Amino acid sequence: MSGLEQEIKSRHAELTKQLNAGNAEGAAALFNQDCTMILAGGNQIKGRAGIEALYKQVMAGGASTTQGVTEEVNGSGDWAFERGTYQTHAESGTTSGGYLLVWKKIDGNWLIHNDCFTVNNPSA
Repeated sequence: MSGLEQEIKSRHAELTKQLNAGNAEGAAALFNQDCTMILAGGNQIKGRAGIEALYKQVMAGGASTTQGVTEEVNGSGDWAFERGTYQTHAESGTTSGGYLLVWKKIDGNWLIHNDCFTVNNPSA
């Protein structure tokens, strides 16, 4: 495993830890101030404050645990991308899909600059 892959996986593990602890502010702190999240339906959330508000809304709706599996990490210099799959468990059931994160190194710290994810259709 490359040093870059280890760094990105470590940062993603911290994101998962904050989400599973119900800490929307801590999770949002792993995003760049100028970030963009593209939701599965195409809507966009801009900025760290928007990400925090979204996470608070999701957590209030009963999301309890999230688990991600990193499938690929690559990058160069101050930019990296991570692709993988996730599952989120909530009172209403389980949601799964894929994600693509673009990470940007700012002041020595990897922060999420762009987050785009899909939601798999539930089985009929």
